[in-house]
Amino acid sequence: MSALSISDFQRRVEGLRELPSLPAILLPVLNQLSRDADDIDLQKTAQLVSHDGALTAQVLHMANSPLFGMGQRVSTVRAAALTLGISRLRDIVTACCLMQISPKGDYNAASFWEHSLACALISRNLARKLNYGDIERAYLAGLVHDLGILVNMLLIPKEFARVFKIAAESQRPLREVEIEQYGISHEVTGDLLSTHWHLFDYLSEVMRRHHDVERATLDPVLTAIVNIADLLCRTSGLGYGYLENIQVTLQEEYAWKVIAAQSPRFRTLDMACFTMEIESYVKEVRTLISVLFRI
Repeated sequence: MSALSISDFQRRVEGLRELPSLPAILLPVLNQLSRDADDIDLQKTAQLVSHDGALTAQVLHMANSPLFGMGQRVSTVRAAALTLGISRLRDIVTACCLMQISPKGDYNAASFWEHSLACALISRNLARKLNYGDIERAYLAGLVHDLGILVNMLLIPKEFARVFKIAAESQRPLREVEIEQYGISHEVTGDLLSTHWHLFDYLSEVMRRHHDVERATLDPVLTAIVNIADLLCRTSGLGYGYLENIQVTLQEEYAWKVIAAQSPRFRTLDMACFTMEIESYVKEVRTLISVLFRI
């Protein structure tokens, strides 16, 4: 397979009318739900969500699910928010909005969103432990870091299908096979999508550098957080839908050293307890995605 240049990808991005738009409701809702609990206007949040019929239906479905509901049926978004809680409502809204842009095809979208949502939750957890200034920024960065994979499914579906098949059969990292087969990885196309969407610069950097933390300059700590979250997910069975044959020692990773330099407590972190926390996130994410996809 011949390598594809960045300019070639750029032309395809600019000429692809089907390139998804960022759901208009996402950022206003996140802006509401990212505030301190006492400052959240639940009624305004409910009104925003209610403007999107599909999103409203999904939120109500989740609130009335035996897995998350409280045994009493709810029929309004406000009641659903009270049933689910602000944190879970935010997870549902972001996941549902972004799942709207998933291309149709053979690729397992549920696996992709399991990975993305798990990265978001673990990034938030790491940011909190690190006393990073904006834990919701870490959450959003973790959620969108791999959107370049969706771009590749749209721009080069046949090539991506071949790459994914090779990666899955050989249990190799997807990025490694992408570069080998067509010369550009999903980080590059994710950055192109970020530019197309006019996202914040910090999100563009995370999308471009989450496998290349050494080259992050705008916010290397945030990029390192997402890198570690990504590794933890892929070694915990929440990867891209196949088992990767990778061995990771977190303390030896460059990203971990960036985090440890920011917060000395990470140098003596109880890894057994930390691993147990990650396992709880794995269970939570799988439950959430199973309901979202009605699996």
